[in-house]
Amino acid sequence: MKLSGLFGIVCGTALFATSAAFALPKATEIYPNMGLGYNIGNTMEVPGNPTGWGNSFPDAAYVKAIKDAGFNTVRIPCAWNSHASNGTINAGWLDSVKTVVDLVINNGMYAILNSHWDEGWLEDEVFSGGHIDRNGNQATTDSSKVRALQEGYWKQIADYFKTYDEHLIFASANEPGVNDHRGGSAANGYTDNGQLAFNEDRMTILKRLHEACLRAVRTSGGNNATRIVVVQAPRTEIDKVPLLSAQYPTDPAGDGYTMAEVHFYPYQFSLMTSGDESWGKMFYYWEDQTPGNDAAHTCSGSSLGSKSSIDQLFSGLKSTFYDKGIPVVIGEMGAVKRFSLTGDNLKAHLKARAAWYGYTVAAAKKNGLVPCVWDTGDEGDGNMTIIRRQVNKFGGNVGDITDVETLNAMREAYGQASLPGNSIDSLVNQNPDIPEGSGKGVQVTYQTVTSDSSETGTLRINLASGKNDLSKYVGIEIRMKGSVTSAGPCTNAAKDCGEYGWTSMDLFMMTGSSWAWFDASVLEQADQQLDATKFQTFQIKWTDFRTTPTGLNSVNAIGLNLYGTQVSGTITIDYIKGIKADGSTEIIDDFDKKPSTEGTASSKIVALSGTDAIKPAAVAATSKMFVNVQYGMVMAQFNAATTAPAKAVLMNTMGQTIAQQNFTASKGMNTVELSSDYRGPAVLMVKQGSQRYMQKVILK
Repeated sequence: MKLSGLFGIVCGTALFATSAAFALPKATEIYPNMGLGYNIGNTMEVPGNPTGWGNSFPDAAYVKAIKDAGFNTVRIPCAWNSHASNGTINAGWLDSVKTVVDLVINNGMYAILNSHWDEGWLEDEVFSGGHIDRNGNQATTDSSKVRALQEGYWKQIADYFKTYDEHLIFASANEPGVNDHRGGSAANGYTDNGQLAFNEDRMTILKRLHEACLRAVRTSGGNNATRIVVVQAPRTEIDKVPLLSAQYPTDPAGDGYTMAEVHFYPYQFSLMTSGDESWGKMFYYWEDQTPGNDAAHTCSGSSLGSKSSIDQLFSGLKSTFYDKGIPVVIGEMGAVKRFSLTGDNLKAHLKARAAWYGYTVAAAKKNGLVPCVWDTGDEGDGNMTIIRRQVNKFGGNVGDITDVETLNAMREAYGQASLPGNSIDSLVNQNPDIPEGSGKGVQVTYQTVTSDSSETGTLRINLASGKNDLSKYVGIEIRMKGSVTSAGPCTNAAKDCGEYGWTSMDLFMMTGSSWAWFDASVLEQADQQLDATKFQTFQIKWTDFRTTPTGLNSVNAIGLNLYGTQVSGTITIDYIKGIKADGSTEIIDDFDKKPSTEGTASSKIVALSGTDAIKPAAVAATSKMFVNVQYGMVMAQFNAATTAPAKAVLMNTMGQTIAQQNFTASKGMNTVELSSDYRGPAVLMVKQGSQRYMQKVILK
């Protein structure tokens, strides 16, 4: 898709831009003014489309809200490769990035513009020669080609922004090398959590990538001769800092015009959501912000993320870099909100998060670091959002503060007055404790965000080791009730999509070290087969999956995806069970804690009582349409009640028609074939009068 027409919005020249070149201040002069930092996450770095992950394009109200919240530095994660053709960045995309940069700078803030993940063109390739890529496949990387692409992109970026003053800062990369070599064995050198060890040879390659950026910036003219450029430690992990320090990039501008970057996500406290493991627990609480009876789930003592570890790590960064004239940017930091907790435990968890943020940014300020909090815009389980963006999904206004306590803890560290409001009590009221003795279920609400494409609502259950062996089962049983509907086809139906609104639901699982994906249809049409008044039991056998699952002895996650156009509604799920060969079942999850949700789905734990607690053995209706997918073709067989005109339509996940056929169906069994060059997920619909059959397919 060309983005020049969609995103080529040009603001007026930034207030701090200048047309004359002059020596910009050194990093140590700029650092005291940078203050507290914020990330516009999941937006400009989305490959191909900045709105593709649910956030709208940044506007003036949103950026002003960032400033009003007390931030003075804004990191703009940005994609470039997916907006380029043959190494040339789309001119409209440069204009779009300028729009955001100008909004930040015109609000008196510093803008850090980086080259982010962008499907891993650099981030996955910080090595040379044969290797196993992040998908577990054999691959070969020529680091000289990656270096040439890095230099070429930064020449274009630097030339475009060369008149800007010191309020614009460039950042060479994001997390270089973080996604490489998933799932390798220690015997083959994969000693860094399943990734290939980052050694001195790989640091040499990373140094050359940083120097390619520096070379491109320094030779592009204007103010770029002394513009601050941020260089990243391997994977931006603090324990890899010695590698960066030993091979720090050489800057043609001389000393003083670079900063170093690390990220800070102490895993057990910040990101771990899959459940307790044999090697460690999830940390819901922090230091003295704990219920007192759950020390095992409290980050304290010498644990990564505790006060003592923060002090030690940050003081080490100070002595390694800041004391030598190199301030450090913590380009990303944060901890997820865990809405699997309820009531008082949730309150203690949210207070602990706020205290951790406050202590972390205070320690950063003390040690010459610029802390930039990560903000994704989503407000569901596992979010780190502070400033509201997704008003279509969550209501309110763009710029509303969604985490007042956390923001105030950070403002206090920077000597700013507290803002009014209370977020914690509101979240606890939405996630109350369910009385002991009540049956529990999860109520999932689906609310569409866009009207110009299909969307997905995901409920996902991460399975901890010891509980992830599903090889003893022959399938999955789900008990649920509810109603979801499509408001109709997407907008511009004649141009962009089929003429029908649709919904479908799949059960999915991800298995093994490569996270192999398998899925099966649960409901041919959720809005027709679900009953809103009573629970039904649906059974999906492994033989029902589109591809028979492998790796069942190590299942990472299972879940439900609800697909459709303009979908809304609510489904309540009582449990998910495994089906044994003898027909008996046992619980996989009965929703004592809330699972994670994404996309159009949000959820809460609810009490089930009376008839809701009875678990009848109902069986899902079988599909009346049988589908066979071959390369370039899909064939459907279905029963027609009478002889009459019919229509078969194949739509992609954007709701666009990719193939269709009008024909006359005879009473009884009929066969229709559609051909298409399209590859990937699609929806097949056959319609005859009031009869309509739909099924999700994967085109080969």
